Amino acid sequence: MSKHKPISRTRWQASQGKTLARWKKMSPNVDRELQEQTILPILQRCAEQYDKEGYLLEIGCGPICISQHLPLKHKVYLDPLIDDFRRQFPGMLPEGEFLATTAERIKKPAKSFDLIICLNTISFSLNPELIMHEMERLLKDDGTLIVDMRTHSPLEARLHYLAEQFFPVLCTKTRPYYYSLRGIRSTLSRHFKIREEINQSKERFWFPFFKREQRLFICGRPDKSDPTSAA
Repeated sequence: MSKHKPISRTRWQASQGKTLARWKKMSPNVDRELQEQTILPILQRCAEQYDKEGYLLEIGCGPICISQHLPLKHKVYLDPLIDDFRRQFPGMLPEGEFLATTAERIKKPAKSFDLIICLNTISFSLNPELIMHEMERLLKDDGTLIVDMRTHSPLEARLHYLAEQFFPVLCTKTRPYYYSLRGIRSTLSRHFKIREEINQSKERFWFPFFKREQRLFICGRPDKSDPTSAA
């Protein structure tokens, strides 16, 4: 699927509840160590091109806030569950500005950020298309967007989409949206130019029709002089 019909707010709230329940059963240190090993070196490489006085937005920061390790001085961490994480993990969140809101509408001026990071968040959102518009609005002309997500086979993505639309009572997973690799490429390309794509999956044996991979996309604003770029 390249475009998704938004889920209901009730379904999204249920998904957020499951996400919070997951964090109550585990320490952030587990995911933090994994992100520091796999994703942080890529984030650091991308952040090096910007002045240390630059501005960074991390969407869906969770209790980990991996951006705290990057050199840009001005950081904004956004997560609708951030107040819950503050209570659950006192003293673990870094210094910075926190927005306890969804990413579909962010109260910041256009072209505010040099670097926008959105890790494993799009599939859990209320409306992915609106988030894409917001990230496009907020990214500076020479800025970089980094999106990380799990992709699914086209068949599994389609079946999940149909279930969410017609049999929502059967959908109890925390992830309301499943994207195929082609689908997320199409979605990103409507707003950005994909500069680099990295397959982060470890070698696993999946049933052929339900192959899943962890993908990271490094994007920028499209080149307006290129007639093939996104509008």
